[in-house]
Amino acid sequence: MLVAFPIGLFIGGYIFDLIGVASGNATLWGAGWYCIIAGLVFGACAAIPGIIDLLGVVPPRSSGRNRGWLHGGLNAVILLVFIWMAAYRGDAATQPNTLALVVQGCAVIALGFSGWLGGALAYRNQIGVDRRYAGAGQLKTRTLDSWSRPVCNQSELAHGQVMLAEVGGERVVVGKCPEGIAAFSDHCTHKGGPLSDGALVGCTVQCPWHGSQFDIHTGRVVAGPAEEKIEVYETEIRGGEVYVKPKKSKEKKAA
Repeated sequence: MLVAFPIGLFIGGYIFDLIGVASGNATLWGAGWYCIIAGLVFGACAAIPGIIDLLGVVPPRSSGRNRGWLHGGLNAVILLVFIWMAAYRGDAATQPNTLALVVQGCAVIALGFSGWLGGALAYRNQIGVDRRYAGAGQLKTRTLDSWSRPVCNQSELAHGQVMLAEVGGERVVVGKCPEGIAAFSDHCTHKGGPLSDGALVGCTVQCPWHGSQFDIHTGRVVAGPAEEKIEVYETEIRGGEVYVKPKKSKEKKAA
């Protein structure tokens, strides 16, 4: 929610500066300088949850992660430009000159593009949006240090519910459907969307980003835009505990 403040303050400050210089009103360009200072404070605050989302929520090897790095990097450059702008002008009483207005205008344009990237992350990649249907329940997550450890107990999952497990650096989704429990890669083959955040209906999981659908037992594509099947993992139930087996290539490396 904090992102609205730096965007509004930086753009509003630039408008104050333009009108103030055009009309010779020192009060307006003074307000513009204070808007820059306030925008820097709120921008730094907004960057904290943004970094947390980028490193902890956005799936790796995805279009969202690439977009997130571009968004974050551009925001960092914009903040540095406005820090320089505040220092260059010195105080609220100093009238912004042509250089200051040109640089500030370029930063505002870049801010608009960065804001569009942020909107794409929220609305296209659905970062931070929980839009799973109510029957799916809360997403369970688990981190395991070895493939020999059980992922979960089969009673932990209801039909249509999934669990995300990180095993050996891999993100594996375990889901329960009418045909039993299956394990598959969290990585959608279209743009890398998180299948653990998708809807599991029957034995078909739908990617939340672009709607690709996959059979969780075979990995085959049920509906596009994805063209390649997802990776599936063999599962075994021993004593009610669900174990996921790594790919054969990983078993050989481990041996």
